[in-house]
Amino acid sequence: MPKRHSLILMTAAGLLASAISGCSANNAPNAGNSDSAKTGAATAAAKKPEDFKGEITVWRGYKEVDELFMKKYPNVKINNTTPPDAEDKFVTALAAGTGAPDVVHLHEAHYWKVKATDGLENLLDAPYNAGLLQKDFLKAAWDMSLSLDGKRLYGLPFQLTPYVMFYRADIFEENGFPSDPAEVGKLVADPDKFFDMAQKLRSRGHYFFRKTTEVTDISSPNLGYFDKEMNFSRNTEAFAKAIDYAKRAAQLDLIYEKPKEETDRAVNNGGLVTYFGGTSRISSFLPGGTLSQNQGKWRVTTLPFGQVPGLVYGTFIIPSQSKNKEIAWEYIKFAAMSPEAQQVYMNYAEISPYLPNRNLPAVKDYGEPAIGGQKLLQLAFQIQDRIPYQSNIPLDAKAKEIWSKKLAEALTKNQDSRAVLKDIMDETEKAVAPDKEKLKRAIGK
Repeated sequence: MPKRHSLILMTAAGLLASAISGCSANNAPNAGNSDSAKTGAATAAAKKPEDFKGEITVWRGYKEVDELFMKKYPNVKINNTTPPDAEDKFVTALAAGTGAPDVVHLHEAHYWKVKATDGLENLLDAPYNAGLLQKDFLKAAWDMSLSLDGKRLYGLPFQLTPYVMFYRADIFEENGFPSDPAEVGKLVADPDKFFDMAQKLRSRGHYFFRKTTEVTDISSPNLGYFDKEMNFSRNTEAFAKAIDYAKRAAQLDLIYEKPKEETDRAVNNGGLVTYFGGTSRISSFLPGGTLSQNQGKWRVTTLPFGQVPGLVYGTFIIPSQSKNKEIAWEYIKFAAMSPEAQQVYMNYAEISPYLPNRNLPAVKDYGEPAIGGQKLLQLAFQIQDRIPYQSNIPLDAKAKEIWSKKLAEALTKNQDSRAVLKDIMDETEKAVAPDKEKLKRAIGK
């Protein structure tokens, strides 16, 4: 994974130790009341970490998590040998029946490529019996890890990161607006109040967005294109309003659409007073990051216009080609559920959908100095509860291409939003029709 600046959780070691001390060797906090210990084969359940012997290959993943796993499982070796274009190579390996790793970590941008295929372990089946874990995971993340037909669990989710707004609290306050995150979140949720504020700040030289499509992204209910029945899901009033908001933002000159170096400079000098991204984007605002010149002046809150789409989703998958499925299962449980792994993700403000980890001390205790001591992790978990299910399916690639092209045309020509959506839907349905029929036949719909 790329090098990123991480949060320095001030009492990380102590907080982690206290969290782990109350847990069994194989379970997360509060697991005494969980069915987690019942998962896996009976022989595996009876094993201690040191009883597992062998090695597995992991693609993507987190090397810090690998090191923690090998420390806990001293007789297991993790080979993290991720090739270039690993996701596409993984799809090729599934089709070929050879060449896949024991475990792969896929984001939402790639999981759709495999959710309608065979060749992956169904974690609901024995010896995994992962259904016993379902109540401990956020429903949206769990459902997003299911196969396209909804009958198989292909992955154990470990990440569902909220989309948020970073903003310059000092500039807001200097111009007579609230600076407290809760108050700002309430203000910007109202489109009229948001645009009134934005217009005033624009008159004083400030911008709000880095590109026009950013407006539609943050004001849309979710980032998917189809629902569970594979019907185009964006021809709705909510998406029409999102396009209207983008047109209004363009009319008010709120968009600073420049190369990245220029937008970064504008963020640092106060030209751009907001920045939209996942909570993990905090890494750019930490000392040494590209957006780090105003330490303590930034805050984080919910998005304008009242929507709460998730931005980053990740899941761990075991291909059926795996030569050591027993250790692979131990690994993905550890990577998705253990306090040790969660500490790694929290260092990057990447948010786990495994509910017991919300009880880790760092969630409620750590305040990040770069954002004025605000408790970012606590806010992120609160937002995460509202993130809707996002259906990523193999039809998305064509849909995204059409959406991007047609939306750009609509915004440039100021076309009617509802007519644009109908046009996009018609063109998309026509383009994906043959593939949709194949998919429906494959899953028995």
